[in-house]
Amino acid sequence: MIDIQPNFAAVKQGLIPVTPQEKLKLEKDGLDVIHDIYRYAKTGFASIEDTDFDRMKWYGVYRQKPKESGYFMMRIKVPGGQINAAQARKLSELGDRFGHGFSDITTRQTIQYHWLRIEDIPVIFAELESVGMTTSGACGDDTRNIVGCPVAGIDPEEIIDGTPQLQEVSNALTDNREFSNLPRKYKISISGCCIQCAQPDINCVGVFGLKRVVNGVAEAGYGIKVGGGLSSAPKLAQTLPVFLKPEQVWPVTEAVSKIFRDHGYRLKRNNARFKFLVADWGAERMTEEVEALLGYALERHTDFSIPKDQETDHLGIHKQKQGDLYWVGVCFPGGRLRNSILSKIGDLAAQYCAAGQDAIRLTNKQNLLIINVPEANLPKLKAELDALGLDYNPTNFRKGCVSCTGIEFCNLAVAETKNRMVQLVEQLEAESGWYKGKIRIHFSGCPSSCGQHQIADIGFRGARTKVNGEQVDAYDAFIGGRLGHNRRFNELFKGKIIAKDVHLFIDKLLRTYERLKNEGETFADFTDRVPKAEILAGLDLQ
Repeated sequence: MIDIQPNFAAVKQGLIPVTPQEKLKLEKDGLDVIHDIYRYAKTGFASIEDTDFDRMKWYGVYRQKPKESGYFMMRIKVPGGQINAAQARKLSELGDRFGHGFSDITTRQTIQYHWLRIEDIPVIFAELESVGMTTSGACGDDTRNIVGCPVAGIDPEEIIDGTPQLQEVSNALTDNREFSNLPRKYKISISGCCIQCAQPDINCVGVFGLKRVVNGVAEAGYGIKVGGGLSSAPKLAQTLPVFLKPEQVWPVTEAVSKIFRDHGYRLKRNNARFKFLVADWGAERMTEEVEALLGYALERHTDFSIPKDQETDHLGIHKQKQGDLYWVGVCFPGGRLRNSILSKIGDLAAQYCAAGQDAIRLTNKQNLLIINVPEANLPKLKAELDALGLDYNPTNFRKGCVSCTGIEFCNLAVAETKNRMVQLVEQLEAESGWYKGKIRIHFSGCPSSCGQHQIADIGFRGARTKVNGEQVDAYDAFIGGRLGHNRRFNELFKGKIIAKDVHLFIDKLLRTYERLKNEGETFADFTDRVPKAEILAGLDLQ
């Protein structure tokens, strides 16, 4: 077969013209900017070369809005969202000390800071290293934080504990110069969760738990999807027709990563994600290319059961597979953590988890779990959480919300998201408490889709509109997205809803759903069945 675009070898040899971003990476690897970061910490913000601002993303460092403010945001690498009490305290301490108290949870199960100065970055790196953490590869054209199931290894219903494979892949790709110059960002999920909560459908590579029976004996392993992604051209991942044993996860992921590195598109920045190559090649060719690199054929498999409900975040209080231990989920609308809360949660984990088993799991819905809590400690832990005002029994509005950073800090966003989400949840709980069903509401500040609005029941994308001649925040509303069973992205439903009226719009939409739905029909299934025009007409009847 003939590649649609020249491969990486041609780019490196200078045989074809390249984008400014590709030229930047050829001149100096993103990982090499670490030395410059330390130098700039001494010489100051004004001395930073423009090209190095982009390279600093390889260490999770972005310019905060406005770009010339002198402040940065930073993401940490937290594989699988797994941290212990000491790491939680350190993360919180750094946010309080350098970041105005911000320690936000992201949709990739990690922590994001704001208000950092270049002078503080080396100290932050050192403090993170002291608790075994890094920011290498948190952003840039590199492997982003690998996500997994937050109850991996403790969920009685899981197919297989994906933690060993997740850690193996993360360790192999982090700080690895063989894979530090990819066409664009590279997102991986690895999980054995029975509901595929790690969202393999929208990752570049999604390794998911899989069961089979061979000669009457049940076996747990993995399937793999490739080519998923959101942003302005969303695509659902394609499943390769293979069964992977646990020891094959890294070799296969390595082969896929080499394919993306060597054959991924580099001529146009807006066409460089892995999803575009997979869409052109297809699952059959991708499988053949992987096997060619491996040097052997993978076992074929075609029975891929699809979970109907991927929309839980494992919140609540649940018994673990280990003895009398439990996990306790704590909900944070939009992932916003402020003013030492993460440190206090670290303290609670140290005090109430089983001895030597203090552990916290960050989730991709921007919440967290305290795990390994003996049953006898649950009443005291709940009392402590109550005293802190932390919600471990959230409403469906609260636990179903996700938000990107928004215009407050992001240079791409065109509307406020995170603060509006926090306010929205309170409004819906106060004014729409009549609704008791599940609902997922996501906010993205721009088409980049960091708030994953395309997979939500109700997704909002930032916009602007005029009211009485003045520009105000607004949102385009999309409805009917979901992953798993009957997966699909949602569709534009109504444009430019004024920010202050969003809760009123949602209330009307939910009342229309309640009035017109069939018995047991989910919101997403309702939007499949009922024409958009009929739903819109229902809003006008409210």
